[in-house]
Amino acid sequence: MNIGFRHVPFNDEQRAALDAIAHDAGRGTIWFSSEGDPSIEELATCEALMGYFPPATFKSLPELRWVQTPAAGVERLCGDIYARKDVVLTNGSGAFGIDIAEYVVGGVLSLFRHLPAYHTAQAERSWGRQGVGRSICDSTVCVIGCGNVGSTIAERMKALGAACVRGMDRTRDIASPVFDEHYLMDEPEAALAGADIVAVSLPSTPETQKLVSARFFECMNEGTVFANVGRGVTVDQDALTAALQEGKIAGAVLDVFEVEPLPQESPLWGLENVIVTPHVAGWDDDLVNVRALFEIFRENLTRYLAGDELTHVVDRARGY
Repeated sequence: MNIGFRHVPFNDEQRAALDAIAHDAGRGTIWFSSEGDPSIEELATCEALMGYFPPATFKSLPELRWVQTPAAGVERLCGDIYARKDVVLTNGSGAFGIDIAEYVVGGVLSLFRHLPAYHTAQAERSWGRQGVGRSICDSTVCVIGCGNVGSTIAERMKALGAACVRGMDRTRDIASPVFDEHYLMDEPEAALAGADIVAVSLPSTPETQKLVSARFFECMNEGTVFANVGRGVTVDQDALTAALQEGKIAGAVLDVFEVEPLPQESPLWGLENVIVTPHVAGWDDDLVNVRALFEIFRENLTRYLAGDELTHVVDRARGY
């Protein structure tokens, strides 16, 4: 069996384990790990791909049956970009929850404890308090998007003593029991009332474009810290910027944006109450994520070779 790998940080032991699975099934594995793009000739005999490949590649691969992407967000892979209509797309959903949840907790605590201001003061060799600190303990948290990432954020907030963790989703039937209250997406007034922390972990779909609108920010308050670790297009960035500039909310921790890289002229760069990072909250190379991605791919490779249904299958019509 020929599998094309690109930008996949599996170590030698993990690769050997996958080779053993293929060997036991009477198949072989070919590794392509170039930092550039493997040629069409190299990939022509591949029936499976693992990693990040230019979507334009897929039209030229008639043998392709299965694409496993490490990413959880797959909007760019859901179109009519395959030579065959029966290509199965699977994603890395569930691999990044721990990493991203820790990012949110770290960012929120950084703003709660005024660490950016202290960092500036340190550079100026200035000694003095930068404000009264706050705690996640006894806070009210609202998580918008309650999949694996959102549920893991909620778990971490509860572990740190949050008094109430609310979940907003398309349905009240949220799988994780960690949420104290459940709300629908059209109930921001109730879900966001009194929230100290609002964390967004939504995928990019036609239904989520700018879903977090000016209406949502009007429901927050001057003490709210906002975090977005899903997709930038799910938030009305102009409304968010205005809420920050006008002091309607206390600050923001932002890893994703409507346009990436964030344009140099964006006012978000210069706001002291904003932490900007370049889409790194859940990075593939982080060891906790590598282990999770390896387990997802190992399970799916075993299933694929046995002719069984794969896990983490994406509904390409829905976009996730």
